[in-house]
Amino acid sequence: AFETAVSDFVSKVRERAKVKRKEMDEEKSEEVVELSKEERLGPGGLDPVEVFESLPKSLQDAFDTKSIEALKEALAAMTPDERAYHMKRCEDSGLWVSGKKEGAEDS
Repeated sequence: AFETAVSDFVSKVRERAKVKRKEMDEEKSEEVVELSKEERLGPGGLDPVEVFESLPKSLQDAFDTKSIEALKEALAAMTPDERAYHMKRCEDSGLWVSGKKEGAEDS
């Protein structure tokens, strides 16, 4: 009888642990912190959300996938003026931070 009670108790604890884990995962996925527009502004005073949404689809895809190669391809397909315009806005919004390699907007 004692072993049966212990076995039942262990089963209940395991089941509760599964349920609790699911609840915790759901809570984490719901914990999206919304920032005000003022809090989102990049170093140049532009809103990164608005800038991202205004980018051509190819640039959006490059940023979504975090692919430098896709970014280079998207920029290569643009005129120099388009490229400079979009990259300047990306920098001013904080979507892109110029580093050691500053060839992307100059080419």
